Amino acid sequence: MARVCTDIYPAKFSRNRFPGFYMDNKLKAQLDILLKNIANDWDFTILITGGGEVRVGKSVLGMEIAAYWIDQINKLYGKKLILNLKNFVFDGRKLIEIGNELGINHPYSPLIYDEAGADLSGIKMMNQITQDTLDFYRECGQYNLLNIIILPDFFDLPKPIAITRSIFLINVDYEFTEEGLFKRGIFKFYSRKAKKWLYLKGKKELNYHVYPWNFQGRFLPFYPVPEAEYRQKKIEALKHREKRRNNVLLDQRDYSWYILHYEFGMSMPTIGKRMGDFSGRYTSKQNVFDAIQRFLPKE
Repeated sequence: MARVCTDIYPAKFSRNRFPGFYMDNKLKAQLDILLKNIANDWDFTILITGGGEVRVGKSVLGMEIAAYWIDQINKLYGKKLILNLKNFVFDGRKLIEIGNELGINHPYSPLIYDEAGADLSGIKMMNQITQDTLDFYRECGQYNLLNIIILPDFFDLPKPIAITRSIFLINVDYEFTEEGLFKRGIFKFYSRKAKKWLYLKGKKELNYHVYPWNFQGRFLPFYPVPEAEYRQKKIEALKHREKRRNNVLLDQRDYSWYILHYEFGMSMPTIGKRMGDFSGRYTSKQNVFDAIQRFLPKE
């Protein structure tokens, strides 16, 4: 493993004993190829997944890649980019706004879309946010960004992102110690060709072993941005997303009651009784009335 970014991150930064942090040599070599080509009007999208699991270290590896990328961009091309929380997106609604800002004002920047599975899942192709997100990745090439997409499961991605738009896949894994503990810090690298066949052969059964990876590597935990601030921003984004999801579900419930009452002729007391029969929760006529009033035409 190579020690990188030693002139940016001093000893004891992110609990490190020495300056910088370690990066797998083979992974570094792959990033160096992209760094050499980015100036020739390219942009690149890489995927970081966790074999369908969470809490395996995907985000940490993603931000380490972003830190190394910025360090090398500044040295190779005389830029003055800085990695901070503005490079991170946790919600597809913010992706276009922040991507445009980085692309216009800070080309060659990394844009890390963490927790992207909520907006890029292939089963959500009719979702407007998903469509907007896909459109962004189709059209953002002119910005010359390094797009890092982080989500639990590679097979959740729609084909345009999984096969066509992305250049390689890093699937993060973990191992068991002799003491029976889970140990983070392992990844498997799939080239463009390898990830294509992994997707085509493995999607049906969610099988990550149907096609061989190109190489396996290791990484150590390192936060190149303030860890507490990063975690807080992520928590706030997830809370906002959950609130939005709950609002959508509430709208769907209330509109269903509206349809049952006005289009199928079911009385409000009957709707409330049937809700109680199914859910075990009493639903009064007044609750049903209040809900469906939201959708009545305003006078």
